[in-house]
Amino acid sequence: MTRVKICGLMNEKDVNLCVQAGVHMVGFVVEYPLSVPWNLSIERAKELIQQVPPFVSTCIVTGGSVQKVLDVVNKVCPDVVQLHYKENLSEVGEIAYRLKLKGVKTIKALRIDENGNCDFEIKEPNKAASELCKTGISAILVDSYTESLPGGTGVMVNLSAFQKVQQVSTLPVIMAGGLNPDNITSLVRKVNPYAVDVLTGVEVRPNEKDPEQIVQFVSGCL
Repeated sequence: MTRVKICGLMNEKDVNLCVQAGVHMVGFVVEYPLSVPWNLSIERAKELIQQVPPFVSTCIVTGGSVQKVLDVVNKVCPDVVQLHYKENLSEVGEIAYRLKLKGVKTIKALRIDENGNCDFEIKEPNKAASELCKTGISAILVDSYTESLPGGTGVMVNLSAFQKVQQVSTLPVIMAGGLNPDNITSLVRKVNPYAVDVLTGVEVRPNEKDPEQIVQFVSGCL
């Protein structure tokens, strides 16, 4: 089974739905630098993470300066941090190193636009992935990117770019961007990602996930 992360959780009900459906990792957007519909305060994120049972991993999606990310982690105490903003290689390396000392793993998102270029200091996905593999992170997440929304776009991930990252990466590669219950089985069979990450594809609206879509999505990854 391909591992499943469901992101953008904002309430206890949706956390429980994910746990019951067999999701491997639950994700919370916390203190993100830009205004996005799923942003939680540190206090609210900590409350929700404390409700997650053992054997289900917790991840916060955030971004910004090294010190800001470390401060958020120290207060929220997740298992994993997903850097999903404009962090450069040096910042990614420092964050990964300092979090590893705390037993926290780091994922770095490579956000790729419609032209196949990364929103990163290195524009070519394969070259960016090669350099990120040297930073001490634990996985790379490949996501779609638009100017209007940094994540949760609902726009299909660039599969060609995803496969280029897979080919060069020595780390697990996670697929995100435009995933939903209708397309997940065919996508998993086509590119065999280590894990998949869904947000808008299983929600009614921000702060409300769809129980049936969550179950269908997880089943589609079997």
